[in-house]
Amino acid sequence: MSATYYDYYDGSRAFVFISNRSGLPVDLVNFLIAQIAALCLARLFRKPLRLASPEFRHSVCLVIGLLMGYFCFGKQAVHLSVLPMLSYILLKTLPHRIMGNVILAASMLYLSCVHLHRQLYHTADFTLDITGPLMVITQRVTSLAYLLQDNLVKNEINSNNAKGDGPAAKVDKIPSPLEYFAYTLAFQTLMCGPVVFYSDYIKFIEGTRVNGVAKDKVMESEPSPRRAVFYKVVGSVTAAVLYLTLAQKYPLTVLEELTDPASEVSRSWSILYLLWYAYLSTLVVRCKYYHAWLLSEAICNNSGMGFNGYDANGVPKWDKMSNIDVFGFELAANFRAAVSSWNRNTNAWLRSVAYARGGAGTLRVYALSALWHGFHPGYYLTFFAGGLFTVAAKKVRAVVRPMFLDSRPKKLFYDFLTFITTRIAMTYATVPFVLLHLAPSLAFYGKFYYSLHFIALGALLLPSKSANLTKNSSTLELPTMSSKGNKDNLPANNMSGELNGKLKIY
Repeated sequence: MSATYYDYYDGSRAFVFISNRSGLPVDLVNFLIAQIAALCLARLFRKPLRLASPEFRHSVCLVIGLLMGYFCFGKQAVHLSVLPMLSYILLKTLPHRIMGNVILAASMLYLSCVHLHRQLYHTADFTLDITGPLMVITQRVTSLAYLLQDNLVKNEINSNNAKGDGPAAKVDKIPSPLEYFAYTLAFQTLMCGPVVFYSDYIKFIEGTRVNGVAKDKVMESEPSPRRAVFYKVVGSVTAAVLYLTLAQKYPLTVLEELTDPASEVSRSWSILYLLWYAYLSTLVVRCKYYHAWLLSEAICNNSGMGFNGYDANGVPKWDKMSNIDVFGFELAANFRAAVSSWNRNTNAWLRSVAYARGGAGTLRVYALSALWHGFHPGYYLTFFAGGLFTVAAKKVRAVVRPMFLDSRPKKLFYDFLTFITTRIAMTYATVPFVLLHLAPSLAFYGKFYYSLHFIALGALLLPSKSANLTKNSSTLELPTMSSKGNKDNLPANNMSGELNGKLKIY
């Protein structure tokens, strides 16, 4: 391993011997040790600390989070405290009407500076860096800021008008320093999320986790998470084994050879084989996300976070902190369903801080998401393609799908066709995201002559659904549709999902 790698990494080197024997980078070894320790420590919140005071539970979350951050990042962990501190000062000093917008701008500026520093000066072989937790913290402080902005301004208006509108807001005051920093640095989700909304975190700490039921009643009715934790740990281990098995067979670095016209990849690979290889190599990358997100979700569940009531059959659901629907993504029959299944908590965060804040919501969502990830050109190529494909797929679906609904064989053929199309479009769009750099990304698109971009642009010329309704309104009386009722243009899953960040484990 290069001297540059060791010179840059500031985390603990106590387990270098494991790194040398396993062949894994020491930062990744530290990540795994920290997450396994978190999985074990999380159990304390369901047994010894179940009836502890909220202040003590806050303190335990905060102290373990700080120790974990220092273990993995060393002196760089100072950023984990500076960003929440800056945001808290702004919360206490800004007028309520602008606190959300200002804190979003300030936290994104801080995060962007760290992104740029990492991109310009530290491009070594490390797989874990401070920007990952900072991205999660950015989601937490901004979601809380907007929640406070909405509720406090609403309370001020009601007070000025001398009339209320029912129950008190969920968060009607700025949290205390202990509550705030424990929320932003809680060890369960510090490393790679998922992001937890403040109201859900407070319910977990205070014990009222199910529809406001008292703590003692909840503890009697809430089922054990052991089964859910077991399945998620098994899923996480399976994803890790798949990654270790396939990473050597389908390395992503092969696609970087597309920039060399004399390479074997450029000269002899067919378009179909290139697409197949790109699919498998991006699947390998996704396995790292599946491993980390499922393990993080298991940590949340093991501490008591994530219980989401019961389904229609009375089976307990521990999916409130779920960040990924693996089968939903891999088997999605359309682009929007795939996007909705991936990084679901970040989708909810983007919707709450960007989509729901005025006009041009979809544009703001993709712009904020790209900026939040960093400044590598590959991110912007992927999000441009993703936004284009999402809008184009909506138009194609509105025009084409009705043609296949008159018989079951036609519908099955349509589902198969959309499944294959979604796999191709998702692979095509996401290759730049994992390649990061401009030259190999453009070389990859160039091998396909940017064909999917042109097809999507052509699909935008199709008549919209609303245009068809207007055209037929003279002969057919149709019910009025509210634009708010049309959710097809939403870029992600439902609003109740939690949030997380781009995992900096590549």
